[in-house]
Amino acid sequence: MYRRSNICQNYKITLFCLDTLLIFSSFYMSIVLNNYRYAFGDNYWYVIVIYFITIIFYIYFDFYKYKSLNLVKRYLLNNILINIIIFGVIALFIFITPYGDKIIFINIFKFYVLVFLISFVIFRVLVFDLIFKHLNKIERLNENAVILGINIESKFFYNKRNTIRESNGLNIVGFVDLNRTIKNKSSSNDILGNIDEIFNLSNEYRFKDIFIVGGNLSFGKLLKIIEYLRANNFSIHVEASKLKILSEIGLFDIYGVDNRFVDFNISRFYYKEYLKIIFDFIFSIFFLIIFSPVFFLIAVLIKLTSRGPVLFINERIGLNGNKFNFLKFRSMRHDVEENIRIHKESIKSFYNGKESGKIKIYSSDKRVTKIGKFLRKFSLDEWPQFINVLKKDMSVVGPRPCMEYEVCYFKGWKKYRFDIRPGITGLWQAYGRSRVNFEKMSILEYYYYSSCSFSLDLKISFDTIKVLILGIGGY
Repeated sequence: MYRRSNICQNYKITLFCLDTLLIFSSFYMSIVLNNYRYAFGDNYWYVIVIYFITIIFYIYFDFYKYKSLNLVKRYLLNNILINIIIFGVIALFIFITPYGDKIIFINIFKFYVLVFLISFVIFRVLVFDLIFKHLNKIERLNENAVILGINIESKFFYNKRNTIRESNGLNIVGFVDLNRTIKNKSSSNDILGNIDEIFNLSNEYRFKDIFIVGGNLSFGKLLKIIEYLRANNFSIHVEASKLKILSEIGLFDIYGVDNRFVDFNISRFYYKEYLKIIFDFIFSIFFLIIFSPVFFLIAVLIKLTSRGPVLFINERIGLNGNKFNFLKFRSMRHDVEENIRIHKESIKSFYNGKESGKIKIYSSDKRVTKIGKFLRKFSLDEWPQFINVLKKDMSVVGPRPCMEYEVCYFKGWKKYRFDIRPGITGLWQAYGRSRVNFEKMSILEYYYYSSCSFSLDLKISFDTIKVLILGIGGY
């Protein structure tokens, strides 16, 4: 099978190297402009902090996607926000510790921000974009791609292929029909063959990127196609209108001038199986140590305000359908059987209905304690699950673990949620919680299963913090 050099990956690596160069060179220039070269040895740690915070937020704000070169105004504003955060972090550290010099830092940083923002506009926005598009135009970087399915929308998209080649480096060579009755190449030069021939076509036309545009595919059928292609190392780009919930929360990229697509790439096995576990362990240890006083305070408040144990423990379904003991701070009166009975009844409207938030009926009744309402509003009742993470029953980020009697609702493609460790937070918690229905929740969970990566975990973690602070969607 055809193996390609991944133009998208090379694009990200090049931008990352450029950002690294811009950050360090801008910092050095700020030192020179202030004539502080003699003081660099004592203040080199500033640039280390600046570098790591900038790169982390660049990943969070999707600076390494194609859309960063299309939505320039948004990314310039994000850059200003990032530098305000950097200034706040370093300034706070300097003012509360004996390390660093306040005057030197302020003088260096004001020049750094000015030099960096000017360099960002000149080299990242203008020069890089110009060079990248020029190399694509003369076909020095191009990789081939195809459109799966033939319809009015896909033909219209095909007519934009020159713009897409210049903007993204993907040269669309034709269509692959979903109609299996078409054998071999059609009389039309644009129709290469059908989906049953996808592997032979990939070798012949040397493509690994596939666009899915328009058509009337059901989500179940669309997902089967995505899984079939991902399993064979194809990168799939699905028109955002087919997955509105993902597009609405910013999980899209731009191809051409304004064409929004949701990307499904090959499985990141090593991250899921190894790196993610290391991240979970380190993060959970630090979290439990740093917030141990808060854990103790919550435990005391629960004991003082209601009868029963501090922790609520019950069985949940995790990876591969295995059961485990799930931990939460108790937020309801201690009547386990009655709580479960009412929960069973109330969730039916959520799983069977198309409207969002119906599960609130269960969550807002008089059985919730006063302290429990506060804990639920800001999801503090979930904190003991970091112990579940250390036991490898859960992950920091992943689909929410369900109870055994909920498994029957996850049929067909919705079962993919059991192929990855459940999480304390996830796309549903960060962007939906009680505001989306079961179908949309399942789409969010499938996307996470198929696209799990460090950048996505980072984005979800940051947005969860924002949601929890504001109490959005809590109940």
